[in-house]
Amino acid sequence: MKKTLIYIILFSFTMVFMACEKELDTYSGDSGLYFDTEGMVLDTVTVHWGLKNADVTKQTISLKVKLFGEVKEYDRPFSIQVETMEDDSIPAVEGRDYEAFPTQYVMKAGEAETVIDITLLRDAHLVNSPARFGVKLIENSEFKFLYTRYGAQHVNDTTVESRPLDYQRAIYMDEKFSIPSWWSYYGEPLFGTFSSKKAALICEVMGIDRELWMKDIVGGLGYGYLKFCGKYMYRWLQENPQTEDDGTPMEMGEKSVS
Repeated sequence: MKKTLIYIILFSFTMVFMACEKELDTYSGDSGLYFDTEGMVLDTVTVHWGLKNADVTKQTISLKVKLFGEVKEYDRPFSIQVETMEDDSIPAVEGRDYEAFPTQYVMKAGEAETVIDITLLRDAHLVNSPARFGVKLIENSEFKFLYTRYGAQHVNDTTVESRPLDYQRAIYMDEKFSIPSWWSYYGEPLFGTFSSKKAALICEVMGIDRELWMKDIVGGLGYGYLKFCGKYMYRWLQENPQTEDDGTPMEMGEKSVS
């Protein structure tokens, strides 16, 4: 009886092990490429140049390309295509909005991801007109399109189709300098009505890093320093009058003079 019980236990362990081993079988079949989905809602990488100080005229973004399928023991080349987005009214221009970059890449032996680095350029036209361009993966004999998220796109007023999101990335650039979270409470009394032009001027004159300016009042600039900036900018504008984009005089808030 004791031996029979031992055999039953050993048989049970063997069956469990075989089941686990079956579950751990690795993927075999075609390989594919897709752009990393981390932090992505759709397929657009948005770059607000307005968040960078005025002297920053270049920045590099990295698009991570990931492998779907088996890692190989040899290098596997692949290509990308750089193009204006379909029916785009705000096309980016090579040499003006971004530096030329390679269209040939390699998924190296033993690796499951690689990176496409793109240097973006800050051109004056972005103040009035944003720019956009696309980067698309291209299928080849080694890499097929096997994995992607999907989103909806309007074909016309009555038709909506599903479209793949992760075989391409759209890079969108503008000079947007958003209103910081603390503005309605501190900014309005000290600096008056918000405008991107006013915020950029304050940061430039006061030597404030724009990314620090955008942080909340706990992790960023304190009220005492902001109050000092308001008073300083009020006096500065008396000596150096500026206008808003609509041509009206730029002004500080009431508390900047109190």
